[in-house]
Amino acid sequence: MRFLFTTISIVFLSIVCAVGQQIPLQYKFRVYLSDKGSGDYSAADPDAFLSRKAIERKKRQGVAIDSTDFPISADYFIQMSHAGGKVVSFSKWFRTMVVEVPDSARIESIAALPFIDSVKYVWRGRARHQESRYRPRLEKTDCPPVTADHSYFGLTDAQFGVHNARKLLLSGFQGKGLQVGVIDAGFTNYDVIPYFAETRLAGFADFVPTGCLFSANDHGTKVLSTMAVLEPRRMVGASPEASFWLLRSEDVTGEYPVEEDYWLRAAEYADSVGVDVINTSLGYNDFDDESLNYTHADLTGDHSLMSLAADKAYDKGMLVIVSAGNEGNKPWRKITAPGDARKVITVGAVGTDSLIASFSSRGPSANGRVKPDLVSIGKATVTVGYNGRIGTTNGTSLSSPFLAGLMTSLWSVNPFLHRDTLVDIVKRSANRYSAPDTIYGYGIPDFGKAMVEVLQTLRPYSRKVEEGGWNIRPDFSGKSYTITLRNPEYSFDAYAVKVLDEAGNVLANVAFEKEDTVRIPLSKEVRKTNRSLFFTVSDPFSQQTYRIAL
Repeated sequence: MRFLFTTISIVFLSIVCAVGQQIPLQYKFRVYLSDKGSGDYSAADPDAFLSRKAIERKKRQGVAIDSTDFPISADYFIQMSHAGGKVVSFSKWFRTMVVEVPDSARIESIAALPFIDSVKYVWRGRARHQESRYRPRLEKTDCPPVTADHSYFGLTDAQFGVHNARKLLLSGFQGKGLQVGVIDAGFTNYDVIPYFAETRLAGFADFVPTGCLFSANDHGTKVLSTMAVLEPRRMVGASPEASFWLLRSEDVTGEYPVEEDYWLRAAEYADSVGVDVINTSLGYNDFDDESLNYTHADLTGDHSLMSLAADKAYDKGMLVIVSAGNEGNKPWRKITAPGDARKVITVGAVGTDSLIASFSSRGPSANGRVKPDLVSIGKATVTVGYNGRIGTTNGTSLSSPFLAGLMTSLWSVNPFLHRDTLVDIVKRSANRYSAPDTIYGYGIPDFGKAMVEVLQTLRPYSRKVEEGGWNIRPDFSGKSYTITLRNPEYSFDAYAVKVLDEAGNVLANVAFEKEDTVRIPLSKEVRKTNRSLFFTVSDPFSQQTYRIAL
């Protein structure tokens, strides 16, 4: 995956040349297993291998738990070690292990194990020691607030405008209650940048054997910022109230297919902890060993392990959104894996002028499917980098997470909506849906239009609601509604309610203060022009929208 500056690549090559003669080559092989061995696992008892959030998400999305969710037997890891292989990655979905050996001949004894089907070479290189250095906390830069008609969004206002997405976030739909997994190359200084101080961090994990997630590279830092930053009147991310998992799979010191194995492991981890949306701004087409390169004919969704894994992640109940690649003005020109996967949303890049960026990779897939699927802001996208400063960055690496964030915020309107339906609504809202092409795909989604449609998918209630800690009911005349907290867990001021009309416009935004009840009057015009209203109730960690018929 190519995104580093040339100067960094030169420094790395110099280091390799200086030490290459002293450190012997090592090898990594992908080992395909005939089975996963014996284990006391059952689909009837998923708590033994999946988190409660994962189980609940699968239930919401209609995904059955089966043997592909069962872990690989611990005995296989022991036997692999005894045969001279160090397991550095593995997959329960595809029954694989990645083993590191000091001598390529050593793989023969591993291949002879009775549970091995086949082996594939995926990496060679030299061991490198990488230290994690102390990184002092950065100071927030003096970026004056932007004064504009839509000043809440600050420098990102035009980005939201292209997608008609301002109303979505201003109506209170900012991803609360959903988890986003960001699988990337590293998140340098995330933990010391003030703009991330309020980010809802669900957790982090590193799947690359060397390096450090918080100092390896700031590519993921910029990617995350397009979704997570919430600095009103300066910069607003596309889903700032979502919870984020930071997952590293890219080894920036080289380019080999083993990184697809690391990505697969990260996706499986995301599934196990209950992630709802995966964004990945990584793509592969050529490698340091040219014999491993992909060709255009390989872009079918069936060749790259990462593309197969992305589709499997979707099958497991997650929405998967990926960058198309930055090859549009290079000899390759085409999308890169996993952008060829069948079930992912592959995202190209436009500017705030809605015109395609020259670097945005083109489609279609090798078997003629529309790619990219959609486009979003990837030219001069507002980001925060390793230095903690707000700036702009180019690349489909930014259009993908911005769109992923908007889709997460849209999904928070109705988290019980099936992901197939969500994708269909977003695609149908796009400006080229009736005539997709190989440059824009279905085009630029309209999230104002999509929000109205998703609101209509909510279960209708007749006049009142009494559930989930809330009592929402009209007065006798029907001219006002009373909202009462039932057995609140937090202080009253931790709760709020928004009322929306059928077009998604905010009619009322009320915070509870010293009492457990608020009253919201409804004008005659509102009662006359709306058959239903939407009541969005929230606490610090969750949000629920009720559709109530008047």
